Amino acid sequence: MRLCNLLVISTDVHLAAELIEKNCHFCTWSQGTNNTLVHTCIYSMRVASKNTMLSIRFLLCCFGAVASVQSAPITITRETFAACRPGSWANIPVECCPPKTIEGPIVDFKPDFHPSKPLRVRKALQCLAGEELEIYTQKLYKGYALMRALPDSDPRSFMRQNQIHCAYGTGSFVQDGSTNLTMDIHLNWFFLPWHRLFVYFHERILQKLLNDADFSLHFWNFDNSEEADGDGDGCYKAGHFVPPVYADLEAPTFERNRTSRAFDPANPVYLDLLSTDPRLGQPVFHNYTVEEAVRGNKRIMHRAVAQVHDVVAFVGRPRRVGDPQILDASDGAGTLEWWPHITLHNWVGGFMFQTQTAPLDPIFYIMHANVERLWKVWRSLSPANVDPADPDFLDAAFLLWDENAVLRRIRVRDVLHTEALGYTYEKVNDASWIFFDNSTYDP
Repeated sequence: MRLCNLLVISTDVHLAAELIEKNCHFCTWSQGTNNTLVHTCIYSMRVASKNTMLSIRFLLCCFGAVASVQSAPITITRETFAACRPGSWANIPVECCPPKTIEGPIVDFKPDFHPSKPLRVRKALQCLAGEELEIYTQKLYKGYALMRALPDSDPRSFMRQNQIHCAYGTGSFVQDGSTNLTMDIHLNWFFLPWHRLFVYFHERILQKLLNDADFSLHFWNFDNSEEADGDGDGCYKAGHFVPPVYADLEAPTFERNRTSRAFDPANPVYLDLLSTDPRLGQPVFHNYTVEEAVRGNKRIMHRAVAQVHDVVAFVGRPRRVGDPQILDASDGAGTLEWWPHITLHNWVGGFMFQTQTAPLDPIFYIMHANVERLWKVWRSLSPANVDPADPDFLDAAFLLWDENAVLRRIRVRDVLHTEALGYTYEKVNDASWIFFDNSTYDP
């Protein structure tokens, strides 16, 4: 990785773009002292010439300058909802605004889990068996049947949950006070915390409908492609197949709009995909063997999680008030969002391929439950693996409806740790990819 240390004082947009193209390939910024940003090289410069503000920022970034800036955390408000407008994804127009007038109060969310209580455990689906599997399947199917039966006027309904994800992910929301600064919780540092709270409230809605506060939405352990002998504590079966409870054609957890890959119970997921630009259409997965999938999956998980120790490279590019929406994954996505997250959306295909429809497939939620688990795993691998300490990250606030149909204001700082939210994860065979030897991989 190259570090650029030249200081360029010209702010000519075209000159900035030219110098950046010639001298620096990757760039990001981090919060310094005295309200300054200190810059080092990490992110792609392809967007440098799109507008003056962005070009000057990247000029300062790639040439090591320190500049005085005014920044603020992004917050979603009543005004954000009122100004919602049609968005787009991969140049496809979408209309998914929630009601523009918010009825009732907006209540601040604060984790209220008491540490004296036992944590709920989200388990790996591939290890559920016998009576436990039977009981869980009955509850899961009942919960989704009840959720699908809710009217679309209810913000807890299956359709409305998809709608709010669509609004947050397609530029339908505009930063307050702006006419063109559209927002997206993808391809930036909000991807992980926003989806954690989205799955969290989805799970709480299921608990409410089931009248079972102990119900947990167990996860799809898609990253584990190898069986191992465990120590009796945890799950050590391969989890890279679509979980059967989401493959029953008659079940409310099933979605017919998937690719044929997801219908073959003997076909493992394939996470090692490089081309993920949705504007080019659905990617083509070559005909791979199980052995090739196992090797490729372990390789990509090792590279995307175990080998990454830069916080921005892992969680994604910063996003603050005044920043434009990022439209290209290579310009903002962290490694976990790109691989395995985007590749798995592509592999399942159908509704899962598009942001505006992905949560219409219930498999979305168990996939994201594992993605957030991997965030937790990453933090455990090195003292250097820490979340951003920037107030613009920690104090960003989003609005989502809870299990009582009350709109809650949630700050990122309150959803960084699952223990504060009352749950943890079953131990699984992460060692299969953490210690994968890339030197023996023959692509």
